Amino acid sequence: MWKCLDCKKQYSVKVGSIFEDSPLGLDKWLRAMWMIANDKNGVSLCEIAGGIGITQKSAWFMLHRIRDVMRTGTFGEVEVDETFIGGKARHMHAARRAKKIKGHGPGDRAIAFGMVERGGEVRTASVETGAQGP
Repeated sequence: MWKCLDCKKQYSVKVGSIFEDSPLGLDKWLRAMWMIANDKNGVSLCEIAGGIGITQKSAWFMLHRIRDVMRTGTFGEVEVDETFIGGKARHMHAARRAKKIKGHGPGDRAIAFGMVERGGEVRTASVETGAQGP
């Protein structure tokens, strides 16, 4: 919660978005959006409800709001990419190259992450190696 300096009212990051007036947390909303965007054949109401652990009524509410935003294109266009920055295997000593499994994680290399909104600014960051998921 934040407080407006002018009118002294409290507000949250959900205000003015499809998440406003929803008791569901952003973690559930983001999981639902990921499920919808990554299923090439479409996702059903029951799949969303079961996958997130909410009722079908809540899943219906979320699905309609997300589909409306996707239809109108009010999300904006954001491009995201990541890469490993570091030495190539052919430049390594033969003993070290034998230990390295090609294509499985960063190894000694640094992880760079970047994203850009079309017509907006570029954001970049380096990612800690220990911050990787399973």
